[in-house]
Amino acid sequence: MSSAVLIDFDQIYQVRDNKVSSAAKFDDLALYFQRESREIKTDWNNFSAEQRDYLINFAYSFIEPTQGVKGFLDILKSKIYLLFLNLSSQRESYNACIDAIDFLVDTILDCVEQDDPGYQAVLSDTLEELRLNYERIPEIKPEDSSAWLRNIFDEAIAEV
Repeated sequence: MSSAVLIDFDQIYQVRDNKVSSAAKFDDLALYFQRESREIKTDWNNFSAEQRDYLINFAYSFIEPTQGVKGFLDILKSKIYLLFLNLSSQRESYNACIDAIDFLVDTILDCVEQDDPGYQAVLSDTLEELRLNYERIPEIKPEDSSAWLRNIFDEAIAEV
């Protein structure tokens, strides 16, 4: 059985539902979510269809906003919780934990995208076009190369 099944999604929902109130706990969870993200990215192709579906359903459920009165009450509750975190100097740890959860969700969605044959075709075509037209590539700094490539690929996806 792979590690994806062992992800404690209840921990994620506790953070989202403002039920964690310890900076140390936020820090531990952030490290845990980062580690799980790396494992998902590495082992994605080894997961069963059921495990992938479970992760995909989690990712989509996590990014869909709540609606109506419940949404308003959640926003109010979150504002109060953020005030508590600011007053207790835990905001930085909380933000690190939220960033790690976002990274986990993004990792799952990236894996889904990369499994799409259309994605692979666009990626191959874009890289081939760059190879053939290398003389028109502007000089970029190494630290800017990732963003530059992502921008080119995003433009190619938008054209399709």
